[in-house]
Amino acid sequence: MKIKFLNQKNTTTLIVLFVCVCSLTSINGQTKHKYGVMTFNKAINIAEKQGMLLQRMGKDYLYMVENSDDSKASKDLLTNKIIFEKQNEILLKNTDNKVTKAKIQKANSMWSAFKKLIVGTPNFDNAKKIIDQNTDILYATEGVVNSITVESKNANTHLTGQLSSDDAYLEKDKALKKILAICGRQRMLTQRLALYYLANDATLKDKNTEQMLKNVYNEIEGINTPLLISDFDNDEIDQKIAEALALWDLVKKDKLMKLAYDDKEIYNLSNNLTKAYNAIITLYEHIEI
Repeated sequence: MKIKFLNQKNTTTLIVLFVCVCSLTSINGQTKHKYGVMTFNKAINIAEKQGMLLQRMGKDYLYMVENSDDSKASKDLLTNKIIFEKQNEILLKNTDNKVTKAKIQKANSMWSAFKKLIVGTPNFDNAKKIIDQNTDILYATEGVVNSITVESKNANTHLTGQLSSDDAYLEKDKALKKILAICGRQRMLTQRLALYYLANDATLKDKNTEQMLKNVYNEIEGINTPLLISDFDNDEIDQKIAEALALWDLVKKDKLMKLAYDDKEIYNLSNNLTKAYNAIITLYEHIEI
């Protein structure tokens, strides 16, 4: 029996083909574990940020009802509007998931109505409508976050539908997504706190605004703890958490409920808190498991 050996040319060709197949397999695998051109952590961060931007725009508008000459607030409102719309486009373009697309489109539809309230000269009538409507559109953006999180979970399965054999990885990934959601919610709540502080103005206050302010304060106070005990914390994250907590210590519940802060003070404090929590979530976003 004669054995036919491959010549050098054939061997080289096979090696090249093998490398190409491996590369394509790797690319396909990576695609399955990404949200379009970005990581799922990035997508979740962006989707979470949408809720914060809505609360911030509502706060900007309410602030400007009494402070219409504040050019920085006016610029902030316009900037946040542009970012919100661009990020919705990014989220929509980077998914093929029908459920996620539907939820983004729902948020976009509600945004069209909400946007009409925040353009033009701030007035009390539109401010009251913003107070009434902001929670519903916030829920819509949270629906987008939840759908992207489910996409991420499904991306951790093989094409056969079998879970990855690396259960430890799956558990860590789930825990990281959870801490991203917690930190993202804190970032949003810092703006929601200021919105409802301003909503308690005598000209805007209704039967719910005082209780909403109290609820937001209590929620922020309660969910700082998970950040402090997260398994993903390191020296850099600990430092950023400490900076956020130092700012949070400036918010006193009794002073808050008595509306003893100047509007400008609460406006700036909420932005500084949002910036602090944004720094934390950005660090969490880039953690590799």
